[in-house]
Amino acid sequence: MFAQLGDHIFQGLKTPSSYSDNEAVKYGQIPRVNDKPAIQPTGAELKEIQLSIVYSADFCEPTTEIEALKKSMRDFEVLTYITGEGQIIGKYVITSVDTTTQRCSANGRVELATVNINLLESPGGEDPAPAGQALTSQQPATEPPAEPAPSPAADITNDIAEAKTKVSGIKKTVAKIKSKTTELKRGVREVRQLATDAQGLYATAKTKVEATKKIIQRASQLPTSLGEALKYAENLANLDNVADVSVLEMNANQLSESADKVTTHAAPAAGFAGTKESGN
Repeated sequence: MFAQLGDHIFQGLKTPSSYSDNEAVKYGQIPRVNDKPAIQPTGAELKEIQLSIVYSADFCEPTTEIEALKKSMRDFEVLTYITGEGQIIGKYVITSVDTTTQRCSANGRVELATVNINLLESPGGEDPAPAGQALTSQQPATEPPAEPAPSPAADITNDIAEAKTKVSGIKKTVAKIKSKTTELKRGVREVRQLATDAQGLYATAKTKVEATKKIIQRASQLPTSLGEALKYAENLANLDNVADVSVLEMNANQLSESADKVTTHAAPAAGFAGTKESGN
């Protein structure tokens, strides 16, 4: 995972194509007689982050992703920005979501779009401690800081995101069968393989959740939703001969809806990974 902003996860093919940040301080000018003014630091400016992401119908639903970002902006949500390594950068608000649509279908569905997101720091509350720095000692550290322990929450969200990609592939295969571009027998084989992959990923994620008691407490709905997704993935993975594509479509839609629910419930687990309580 590249980063997470609140419930918005940026990873895999949804990794930002460009990233920039801006950090600045302020100085006041003190007039002096017959000389240039003196300067005095007066504080820090709010930090800003800019992300540019390409959303394609090949791996997600661009409109859904964009609307989710716009909703967070319109609702004035204060979102925690966390790196893929579990480091909390700070709290930010979305100030703008600029969308450039590059390809649409015949019915107007967005198939490819570039989204530029501007974030503004929202100070307040407890600031995250700097990573790898002594907070009290003024002397150079005699030993390098210990590497942070791998975060099980990050592993969980990676498994879930990869499984969601498999689920998206299942829906595309079903659509090909319905449009007659793929024969039913071949499509069932593809669905079965993708569902088997998703089944393995959800099972791995569920094992990690069950082994991490505190993360379960922070994401109490995640084991239940993982179990539901696992059940639907198992149904598709065990398919053999299917006579009616509607059966295949129904199961694929159930798994897709369940995958969305799992992704939502996994967000608190990832947010917990970088906190002091988790030991990072």
